[in-house]
Amino acid sequence: MRTIVLSLFFISNIVISQTDSISRSISAKINHLSDHPVHSILLYIENESNGFVYNEGFGQNRENGDTVTKYSSFKIASSTKLFVSTIILQLQEEGKLRLDDGISKYIKDLDYLDFENLHNFNGIKYADQITIKQLLSHRSGLADIFTDKEEAFFEMLTNNSNKQYSSKAIIDLYYTFNLNIEPHFKPNEGWFYSDINYVLLGLIIEKIDNTKLAQSIRNRILDPLEMKQTFFEYYENPRTNNNQINQYVGHFNFSMMNTSFDWAGGGLVSTNDDLALFIKALFNGDIITKESLSKMIKVEFTKPNESRYGLGVYEFIVNKDVYYGHFGFYNTFIGYCPKTKSIISYSISQATPDFDSYKFIAKLLKFAQY
Repeated sequence: MRTIVLSLFFISNIVISQTDSISRSISAKINHLSDHPVHSILLYIENESNGFVYNEGFGQNRENGDTVTKYSSFKIASSTKLFVSTIILQLQEEGKLRLDDGISKYIKDLDYLDFENLHNFNGIKYADQITIKQLLSHRSGLADIFTDKEEAFFEMLTNNSNKQYSSKAIIDLYYTFNLNIEPHFKPNEGWFYSDINYVLLGLIIEKIDNTKLAQSIRNRILDPLEMKQTFFEYYENPRTNNNQINQYVGHFNFSMMNTSFDWAGGGLVSTNDDLALFIKALFNGDIITKESLSKMIKVEFTKPNESRYGLGVYEFIVNKDVYYGHFGFYNTFIGYCPKTKSIISYSISQATPDFDSYKFIAKLLKFAQY
């Protein structure tokens, strides 16, 4: 009995030391004065193997703003792609589509899409060759509004920061920038990350489910998992008041802008608690089958210095452990490590901090091991 008590006491002290080390490291990164301010950081770590759980929030919404807590919400940006991919795989399980289907089968008749001219490479039209799987894995060759026309897009955004976008407006912008004649390669002949892939997937979901994408996500994932703090920003209202943080790119506060242009590529707002619910359900087979999950996490080479990618899933190797999940533009991530049955979810609230965020997260994860 004495041995058990001593062991529990020893483990308890280790856990306290771990959490203190993580908290001190995070607090040291809060910086309101930099040109790349980090006003807040939220972190969730759960290791089912040893029972370790860390869930805290630090900082303020902005300098001299409201205090951030572990319950604060944030834009998860491109981590939304995990949800869109999950729904596509659900639709496959229901026999409503196949991953190898050409996307023309579902969205060719949308008037504003001008489908025939969607992908013109060296004067040849390839839209009919694009498949659902290629959209999921970013192998369609389609160009991207945010990276291919970054300067023009941000100039447009700053000139009209309150514009409310629709899926049609996003497609219109794609053609306004002439991106349909600037693809990177023929379908399935390379890898290039483009949000347009997921805009098209969103259109496919709406066509098959016969409802808005926000409602599909709610019906299929958010409500069944009781993710009460999660909502599709600018396309539905939040269900609760959960103190949403401000998120930055340099000194630009993107939370003061209408980011409805993210839509299917990155429109969800959530909390670390809710994201942990989602990723655990995904890997436990609660929302898609294990067979579908294996397709999702079958990652392949992308390009040098880029993580491997599956179907809406990045492979993230940290401290030799492999996590599957997705990064978000404002320095967010949600992922799961099957080997250690660990979850990590975080928001650093700054897309371009003055430190290497990956090395920082690796350091924090080391503190969670014992």
